[in-house]
Amino acid sequence: MIRLRSEVECIILPFPARRPSAGLTSRDRIEVGRWEEEARQLGYDRLVINDREAFDPPDTDSFLSVYRAGESWCAWGVARRGGHIVAWCGKTGADLGPFGSVSEALTAILPAPVRRPVSAAS
Repeated sequence: MIRLRSEVECIILPFPARRPSAGLTSRDRIEVGRWEEEARQLGYDRLVINDREAFDPPDTDSFLSVYRAGESWCAWGVARRGGHIVAWCGKTGADLGPFGSVSEALTAILPAPVRRPVSAAS
């Protein structure tokens, strides 16, 4: 048995509160991967997931940038905010959403491909 003096000094080190996990989830990232081919067909050549860097502000989390072919500024951004997904226009900053999933957000921002009717050969 260890006996301690009745007066023990200690220093309590405060640790910053851990933020709940935020940013794109694994499921969100899988959904992005499933959209890559369709995005290319619609004129978007890059879907880039930007992960938080050490120098980013503390409230920055991972997000998706969607680029039109040949453009250097993203056309759309997609991020998780709590339990829902938000999308915004890269040009104006206007928010769209909330959406229940990344797929719903991408459906809203990437127009459906134009399907031409197949004509019968004469």
